[in-house]
Formats: sequence, C-alpha cells, structure tokens
Amino acid sequence: MTPLARIASAIALLGAAAPALADTSSGTQKFGDYLIHYNALSTQSLNADMARQYSIERSDKRGLINISVQKVAADGTAAAVNAEIRGEATNLTGQKSPITIREIPDQYVSYIGLFDVAPPDTYSFDLSIKPAGADRAYEVRFSQNFVAE
Repeated sequence: MTPLARIASAIALLGAAAPALADTSSGTQKFGDYLIHYNALSTQSLNADMARQYSIERSDKRGLINISVQKVAADGTAAAVNAEIRGEATNLTGQKSPITIREIPDQYVSYIGLFDVAPPDTYSFDLSIKPAGADRAYEVRFSQNFVAE
C-alpha cells in the first residue's frame, strides 16, 4: 500500500469525510529507515459515530492531526511501529496550541492529536517523533489552512 493510501486508510478508520470546503494537509517524510505519515483536518469533518467511538468532539473550533510511523525493512516492506510523539500548533499571529496526542487502538499503530483552532487561519505544526527502537527523535513541520464553515 502506498504512503498516501495508508493515510487515507487511517482517516477512513476515523470515519473522516472531507467536505468540499475543508482544507486538509497530508504528507509523508522519510528519515532513514522510518516513514512518517501525517495529515490535519477539522474535527467537524469526522463521521459522528466514529467521533463518538473515539471520544472526539466534532467542531470547527477543534483540529485533528493523524500520524502513523513505519519502519522500512531491507526488502522494502514497511511495518507500523510505536512512537513517542509531542507537538504544538501555532497560528499566524504566533498563538500556540498544545496538541494532546494519543494512540488509537486498531489494526495498526496510529496516533491522533487534538488542538484548538480559530478559523479562518493557517496553523504551523511542529512535531517531535521518536519511533520505538530509534536512537533519536525526528522533527516534522508542516502547515495547514483551516477554513470557517
């Protein structure tokens, strides 16, 4: 499965349905033998039943970041690994919002983080991710626009 397909699968597990007005950001970064997949979106775009199942408040004032980490073997196959993840979101005026990150129990390792947003605004994410077995943490940075709905 491609990295973007894995991200799509992770969002599907949460029941996300990206509406036409929702701006979502997703990507993959490679650090040595590790692939880190991430995306961010408004919790308002989550399916109500799945949001309830994972205790996620659906609101255009709440953002969600989804992260998964894989280790790539010598033969090119990738397997999900646990990780220690910390992060914060910063808007264009410099206001910081801590991201509360937790593991989502499912068929593979996935993490979600929740944080406050005040759309319309652009948020920059600074994540520190230390995969299990790695000797150091990796820094992931990206930005995401959140639109008023």
